[in-house]
Amino acid sequence: MAHKVVVKGTKDGLLIMLPSEAPWNELVRVLGDQLDAAREFWQGAVTQVDVGAHVLDEPQIKRLQEMLNKRYQLQLTALFAQDAKTRTIATQMGLISEPEAKPEPEAPASRNYQNNALYLRQTLRSGQIMRHDGTVVISGDVNPGGEVVATGDIVVLGTLRGVAHAGAKGDESAQITAINLRPTQLRIAGYIARSPDHGDPPLTYHPEYAWVSGGEIHIAPLRNRNLIG
Repeated sequence: MAHKVVVKGTKDGLLIMLPSEAPWNELVRVLGDQLDAAREFWQGAVTQVDVGAHVLDEPQIKRLQEMLNKRYQLQLTALFAQDAKTRTIATQMGLISEPEAKPEPEAPASRNYQNNALYLRQTLRSGQIMRHDGTVVISGDVNPGGEVVATGDIVVLGTLRGVAHAGAKGDESAQITAINLRPTQLRIAGYIARSPDHGDPPLTYHPEYAWVSGGEIHIAPLRNRNLIG
């Protein structure tokens, strides 16, 4: 069973929320995989971690702190826990730790991506990767083997056949839109959708968009956006 680790960008830095019901070592591995997927965006961020009901000793907290710092250059400043002993250890280590604190994830109100949009008039070819901290608009195609990674939305005014990762800092309200949406892989925040294995459907030339709802990625014609919400 895959365990969901929540990694969100907030106005104060990075917030990591670890589910209480999953084994600790497995969670650390999953967290590493998620941070690896967008390493450039997390690097250097001030970080808070909510470990839920997990009971941790000092070596476990130190290993987590060292992993975040050495592998990703993340500065762990706070560790929130329901367990009193875990909170005491964290406080002794110089980390902020309040009783059963539940830091509120920032609604992606920091969606000021319109103020940091990147507009490209080109086709992204195989092997090319475009990364941007904001929204990306491409007037052209994204070919198989091409990749677009953005912290905001992704809009392709052409055919998207490569990989697109929107909301790369954890913004689940980000969307991916294309004139022809035929991707190898779609990612929004921590959610992934892949194309079916049995070949590409025919091109429709009807714009479509992808969004997250109910814990999965959905795709619909762009004309239905106002109807779906």
